[in-house]
Amino acid sequence: MSIPVLTQVYDEVRRLAIAGSVVAPGDFRLKKLLPQLEQAGAKAPVFAKVAEAAGRLVESNEETSAAALLELTTLVGAILYTLGETGIEGELEPVKTTDLGLAKTQASARVLKPLLEALTTTGSGRLEVIRDAYERGAFGDLRLIGPAMTALDDTYAEIGDFVARNVLPLYGRAILPELLAKFDPKGRSGHVRRLLLIHKLDPDGAREIVKRALDDGSKEVRIAAIECLGDSPEDLPLLLEQVRAKAKDVRSAALRALGSSNADDAVKVFCHAIDSADFALAVEPIRTSRNPALTDFLLETADKQFQALFISKEKDAKKLGKLNERMAMILECLRGRDDRKTEKLLLNLFAQVEGLAAVKGEPSGKDVVERLVSVMATASPKAQSVLVDAHETLPAESLVVAFVAACRCRNPAEVFERFSPYLTAKVDEKKKHRDTAYAKREAIVGLVVQGRNRCYGDPYDGDAEKFDLVAKLDPRWLDLGVKLERIDLVQTLVVPGHAKANGMLLKVFRQRLAKSADDYELLGILGTLIRMRHPKATDATIDLLKRQAKARRSYGRYWLGHLIAGLPKEEAVPKLEALITTLPEKMVDELLDYVTELKNSP
Repeated sequence: MSIPVLTQVYDEVRRLAIAGSVVAPGDFRLKKLLPQLEQAGAKAPVFAKVAEAAGRLVESNEETSAAALLELTTLVGAILYTLGETGIEGELEPVKTTDLGLAKTQASARVLKPLLEALTTTGSGRLEVIRDAYERGAFGDLRLIGPAMTALDDTYAEIGDFVARNVLPLYGRAILPELLAKFDPKGRSGHVRRLLLIHKLDPDGAREIVKRALDDGSKEVRIAAIECLGDSPEDLPLLLEQVRAKAKDVRSAALRALGSSNADDAVKVFCHAIDSADFALAVEPIRTSRNPALTDFLLETADKQFQALFISKEKDAKKLGKLNERMAMILECLRGRDDRKTEKLLLNLFAQVEGLAAVKGEPSGKDVVERLVSVMATASPKAQSVLVDAHETLPAESLVVAFVAACRCRNPAEVFERFSPYLTAKVDEKKKHRDTAYAKREAIVGLVVQGRNRCYGDPYDGDAEKFDLVAKLDPRWLDLGVKLERIDLVQTLVVPGHAKANGMLLKVFRQRLAKSADDYELLGILGTLIRMRHPKATDATIDLLKRQAKARRSYGRYWLGHLIAGLPKEEAVPKLEALITTLPEKMVDELLDYVTELKNSP
């Protein structure tokens, strides 16, 4: 059978369909194919039918051309479909596959569409969408691997970093070929993330790529390659060479990588760095090192620098500032150390804070004292205890540090007894920005309220340890928050079943709702009501939805939709389904998926 002529007929009818059937009668191109079709029809009846249909189309008029064109198109298409090849020559071989090591899921279109847009387009608000999808396990959908790989080159660095750090590792070594294929040592941003990800997924296999990147890569890629070193004794010569690089960022990366080495050569590098212009670059790795020789050198240097501050008769503020800055960096290197030698030095320094605070300069001696207090809060229990006992002498910014230290080394009841008076102290609200009592009160409240982010399920923001401290506070802090009508404290500390706190939350919610449905604090209060299983949480949600339906626009519906998932299913679903039919179409589109998700939940 002659397939080429049939393919030509298909091309012609497609052209006529685009141009319009009215131009088909008498078409000369189709006429030229009729003899070939008739000749093929002598051997195969199906070609004879095609020739007849083609002839009717050529001889048709404006009234009959459309039906004739449809008949010929359908016939030719059906024949070509049945004659198409469905295989290839050769032996069958198994396809090489890689187990992703995670449960495979399929995200709904409502979840998938905004997530694909967040991964592949530009604009604000995309990181929140990606984070939320990650928390909900949406990246188990294999259709998202490609877009997630594309996001490595996102112009918004936080998105690229988040995807590289959290999302792509979910797929394991299966994505290595794609990462290797697109990695360019001369590139930046996305290629830096690719190199770090390649090393994370396959440290041994990435070794040669890392070495090549050190030699031929851009400055950014070289820095990333250095960050991949330090786990093997073989890396030491490479790192020692990079410490002498001209680029400051490269030296900094090399010093960080050397921080995990206990080799004598590495210790010598850090001892030299303490007395050099690169000291600021070496603070972090020195702080993490616990090498005894380096610790002794550091303590000796700290003592000498402290004595120099007191002995110095320098009057120049700029030079004094440099001495203070160096002292602060030395103290930062001591952060987190709880050995006896460090404890002795810190206590000795703390006993002389008045003289230290009197040193002029920019930064000043007061800045050094603030750093000393911050370091003591991470030191031995004895150092922390001494700091806590001195809390009344500390300024507001250091009082917070003493509060954290108290949470670490004292029981919750004692912490409350010592620090709750700062919340009840008499404050001059008119002069609050100059009132020490106000500053101390707000400093304590501010630290506790940071835990609210933890309540909202955001593990990416802030110091996790401070969030954990909130959970260990004495229950009387909540009672005090209710008494003082501090909604921020109550939201942070509230526990299920606390009648007074529940009453206060609902009262404040209704007051704010009466003023505006676009108040973001409303979402926070509603989230707390839902989290605490407040008996009026569903009704509060319905009230907010009704108010937002009347508003011209609302900026909080995205987050409100996520809160719906936490409502009690049996009570909330009937009420939400009854309400949703009365809402504007746009609101229905935004919320329907969340209501359906709640309805189908276990």
